[in-house]
Amino acid sequence: MKHILFLQSPLGTFFKHLAQHFSSQQHCTYKINLNGGDRVYAWADKVYDYTGLAKDWSDYLNAFYKEHKITDIVVYGDCRYYHSVAISLAKACGIKVWCFEEGYLRAGFVTLEENGCNANSELDLDLVKINNTDAKTVKSTANVGPTFKKRLWYGFRYYVEYQRQNKSFINYIHHRPWTSWQECFFWLSNFRQKWSSMLVDRLTKRKLISKHRGNIYLLPLQVRVDFQLRQHSPFASVEEVIKQVIHSFATNSEKDKVLVIKHHPQDRGFISYQKLIKGLTSFYKLEGRVFYVHELNLPKVYPYLRGVVTVNSTVGLSSLLHSIPTIALGSALYDLPGTTFQGSLDDFWKSSYRVNSKFFAKFHTYLMQETQLSGDFYTERQQLLTLCYQKMCRTNDDIKTVQKIA
Repeated sequence: MKHILFLQSPLGTFFKHLAQHFSSQQHCTYKINLNGGDRVYAWADKVYDYTGLAKDWSDYLNAFYKEHKITDIVVYGDCRYYHSVAISLAKACGIKVWCFEEGYLRAGFVTLEENGCNANSELDLDLVKINNTDAKTVKSTANVGPTFKKRLWYGFRYYVEYQRQNKSFINYIHHRPWTSWQECFFWLSNFRQKWSSMLVDRLTKRKLISKHRGNIYLLPLQVRVDFQLRQHSPFASVEEVIKQVIHSFATNSEKDKVLVIKHHPQDRGFISYQKLIKGLTSFYKLEGRVFYVHELNLPKVYPYLRGVVTVNSTVGLSSLLHSIPTIALGSALYDLPGTTFQGSLDDFWKSSYRVNSKFFAKFHTYLMQETQLSGDFYTERQQLLTLCYQKMCRTNDDIKTVQKIA
């Protein structure tokens, strides 16, 4: 029997249902809330609030692990301060760590790995082992439709309660730097930016395809508070990425090549890099060769690209799937010989490198089999709960017949 501690979850009820699922199989479940938003979706056999100082979190957890004989902890995201401390302590105590993330392969998948995700993943990337994998069609068995309205509602409830109960969790340090009201304002600005960009970017797309097809490099920006950028790359900010890439492009690319910089959809309204990009374009005399866009359907643009430059975005996996030469400037699971360009950024612009499509197909299958589960945090709940339960219990020989939760 497991004693499972749940910490912060994806926005919404997924951890609540996962805890209920384990509890229905006679496992003991625990939940620690760190703020009022956590309380909204909390469920476990025993639920606790931590209201102490961040510096005391480790001591609190150490005592909690021992008192409740915790065997497993479950987190969403492994880089948040409270999760990072919990994971380090759990490993030292011999406690299993289960990390959820959005799917590496995106729509229809979620990521579940033991001990860490993304750059913290302990996935065995031995090239021989990957080469011995039989390549298969990677397709989710989950029927995932639009989830934006659910995400919006879950986020709204979370941040309302986060703000309303702030005095009860006065010592809490959030992993995002904005207040609830700032988040609300920025998301309203996000929608405004989306609609204002749709027409302009549609015209830009037509121009790019008609005049520059085959000569287009894409730089997909990441969210500026993305832990993968902040902790698993040599860059301190998105601005630093933009500066380095434009400088390298200006000094090393051929004159008929263009660079398209795509803003991350979740960062619209929060920040604009228009002034920075315009200034750099002018400084390097790149007028007509650098484009800054918000609304660009990447799968429809892929056939016209010459290459993709990313830090460690999952866009890199998507571009490799389309056999587009890609370079990763940070730590990324897919940054392997045969997949990404292994030279310098300066050399990338004139390289004739081609993706080893056969090897990538094997890697894509291997990544799916080892780290991905079909499903979604907001739909297809029962199938995903079953798969999570089976994976988390696999090494303990305690898989029982799954009882469907009413």
